[in-house]
Amino acid sequence: MGWALNSTAQPAVKEQAMKSSRDLRACISLLREVQSGGDVNSERKQAVEKAIDEIKRIRRKSNPTKHEVYDSVRAITEALIRAFLDRD
Repeated sequence: MGWALNSTAQPAVKEQAMKSSRDLRACISLLREVQSGGDVNSERKQAVEKAIDEIKRIRRKSNPTKHEVYDSVRAITEALIRAFLDRD
């Protein structure tokens, strides 16, 4: 019985991992588009690059903990908000 449950659960786990990887690649792609925009200054480009590096770092981890994911999201959000927040 345990084997039957294991064999049916594995595709769902693999499917979720593939979806997560696809989602992260899509985020990187969108950030690259922002970075290549003509109206993006060097400070903003660096912030976007930092966000991309952080996404790549978390993507490389096979099973990141919730804490690691939250820390990454926080780092990405802080970098982007600081760079794109109008300081008029």
